[in-house]
Amino acid sequence: MSEPDASQQHDLRVSDADRDAVVESLKERAADGTLTLDEFAERAGRALVARTRGDLEAVTADLRAGPASDRRSRSPRHSVVAVMAGADTKGRWRCGSKVTAVAVMGGCHLDFRQAEILDNEVHVVAVAVMGGVDIVVPEGIEVAMSGLPVMGGRTMRVKDVPVLPGSPRIVVHAYPIMGGVVVRSLPVRRKGKAVEAPPPAEVAPAAPPMVEAKPVEAAWLDGTVTIMFSDVCDYTGITQRLGDDRAHVLLREHNDLVRAQISAFGGREVKCNGDGFMVAFSSTSRAVRCATALQRRLAERNATTTGEPIRLHIGIHTGDVVVDGDDLVGGAVIIASRLVDIAGPDEILVSSVARDLAGGSREIVFDEPRLVTLKGVEEARPVFPVRWQDASLRS
Repeated sequence: MSEPDASQQHDLRVSDADRDAVVESLKERAADGTLTLDEFAERAGRALVARTRGDLEAVTADLRAGPASDRRSRSPRHSVVAVMAGADTKGRWRCGSKVTAVAVMGGCHLDFRQAEILDNEVHVVAVAVMGGVDIVVPEGIEVAMSGLPVMGGRTMRVKDVPVLPGSPRIVVHAYPIMGGVVVRSLPVRRKGKAVEAPPPAEVAPAAPPMVEAKPVEAAWLDGTVTIMFSDVCDYTGITQRLGDDRAHVLLREHNDLVRAQISAFGGREVKCNGDGFMVAFSSTSRAVRCATALQRRLAERNATTTGEPIRLHIGIHTGDVVVDGDDLVGGAVIIASRLVDIAGPDEILVSSVARDLAGGSREIVFDEPRLVTLKGVEEARPVFPVRWQDASLRS
């Protein structure tokens, strides 16, 4: 019996052992830095559903036959620190077996999707002191979380998908102190676009998986939630005074400060439109405490700088919302957006519904209500300013 020719070899069916061998090869390429963690996850997913030898060869066609020994050596990164500021570690970076992230009244962002992983297990020590640490991993990577929150919170939002064989394990040791540590997974990316990692299977699926009606990240937002809108006061005037480049630098500082507090108080950023944020909270008191902490942090920042101050007006309302793709819509969103429009500089305005729900917290104090007429709402309604200023910050 004659041996199959090249074209026939290409169409030969492969076994689980063949697939595992390719995944092991991909693991070696991830260890030597040829592949990032994101690339490993995407290629391993393709290998696990490969049916023919040609499918497997396509997964590794552009890789060297052995480890890239001539690759320029780069030192792994061991620490990320943010003190009253923001620090991002993303893109292609190399990490060792242990990474320490410390956020003090600021925010750290670690994105492992394009990281070069040198070990089978990576331990991340995340310390958030009145700040937030945000950790992103690819879907299909095993993640574990431990630690001790002290008047803070730690959250893991990792999609429940099969773990990719041979993938490294990421262990997060979270120590939030009046802050927050969040671990979340996002789909792997191919050619700059996010794609779902295919599930392990004996054969490739006959058709692409159905797209979910709403993102997993927004699943908990169904029903009654608290919406917070924040907006920079007179950003147009700031741009005219500073120019586009300096105003953009100031805006980035503002965004880092806001995101740190959102993470610290367990909020979900729905969208950021230039100089304004829309955030959702499952707890009304957390939303008000987040707004209070944000105003205090900015007041401290403005008091210690000779540059342009950053001042916010904030509106908060609680009600029912509807998830629309990556966005939230409904009456509660409209009311919250109207409240931020009428709030003055450095002011937090809360609806009567949100005030009633948050009024039981001793940390939150409201000033006397005032009647206002909101755009698009016929009847005047009471709104409650939040008394957020410490004695040392009051004029």
